[in-house]
Amino acid sequence: MIHPASQATRSTVSSDPYVFFMSYARTPMTGGRAKKDASDMALEQFHAQLCSDIMQLTDHDGEESPGFLDQRMGVGADWENRLKHALATCRVFVPIYNSRYFRREWCGKEWDAFARRQEEQLRTRPYTGNAIVPVLWVGPQHLTLPLPQVAGKVQYSHPDLGKEYLQSGLYGLKQAGRHLKYRSSVWALAQMIVKVAQQTSLEPCDVELFKDLRNVFDEGE
Repeated sequence: MIHPASQATRSTVSSDPYVFFMSYARTPMTGGRAKKDASDMALEQFHAQLCSDIMQLTDHDGEESPGFLDQRMGVGADWENRLKHALATCRVFVPIYNSRYFRREWCGKEWDAFARRQEEQLRTRPYTGNAIVPVLWVGPQHLTLPLPQVAGKVQYSHPDLGKEYLQSGLYGLKQAGRHLKYRSSVWALAQMIVKVAQQTSLEPCDVELFKDLRNVFDEGE
């Protein structure tokens, strides 16, 4: 259980699970250069700041990062198994909405895995709310609308983050030099993720639940 830092009763026995799983579409490398795109570097910086904020808001033990981010650990079974383990144990699913996200097959499979886990818990006991917290990386005008059916059911506008975030997204704020607004938006997202994690109390599942994952973004079109 994740508690606010002021109520911490830190466990010394085992590492805490990931508070969130960040699902995103990496920007393709251009010009034959093996160099990260600036937007991917910005996303890694966002992930680091979000993790830092969550460490202040919870009693997470910090033995591993509180947020999972796939940085292309490799290919093959080990990579996929680690990804599935993170999806089976994290508390909140955080998809990063940009123009590529809903066109990536594996992003659709990550969404399917987390949705299956939520459905599985509903079969055994109820929980409060939905543990998916989307993040606008760019403004909605840069997304392909309407969103896929599964995403259309999840609120992404988060009015508490303000009109500028809703218009530009986090990366848009950063690129426009709106650093204070960007920083306050990250802090607000951290608070939201922690609140959702506490309210939903989603239990881990067996990775066998993730056999034959589907790209749910292609369904209902």
